[in-house]
Amino acid sequence: MQGTPSLINREAPALLRVAAIMAVTAGIGVWGAILPAPVPRESPPMLEVVDEPGRDLSPVAQWFGGKPLRVRVVVQGVIAGQDGHGAALLSIDGAPPRAYRAGQALAPGVTLEEVTAAAVSIAQDGVLEQVAIPDNPFGKSHGFVPAEVAEE
Repeated sequence: MQGTPSLINREAPALLRVAAIMAVTAGIGVWGAILPAPVPRESPPMLEVVDEPGRDLSPVAQWFGGKPLRVRVVVQGVIAGQDGHGAALLSIDGAPPRAYRAGQALAPGVTLEEVTAAAVSIAQDGVLEQVAIPDNPFGKSHGFVPAEVAEE
């Protein structure tokens, strides 16, 4: 029986040393993962849509002798409703024609306000303008214009 206590006494410091090394290794591993980890912070605020009124650059343009630029609109065709709502085929500043609905922005500061059978109303920089529809080369027509058949 005496052989057993002497064996435990000799190996106890080695076992204690192994346990201490394992505890230190575990501590270094835990703190090594905790310390460089990113700190949770408040989320950044969500993007807010703010309707800021457009800046009026006309005073600055007038300093240099300029006037506010006007958008040139040519009416190619319309589909007019009874209440002024409808669509128009417009060419903006010589660009190819595109379809626009009443209330839609044509350019910054320019809005198609109303579509009638005779003209379209366009608001440019707070000024309401009427742009007439050019005369139909085929005469007055309410609907589709038949194409002429070319004879061979």
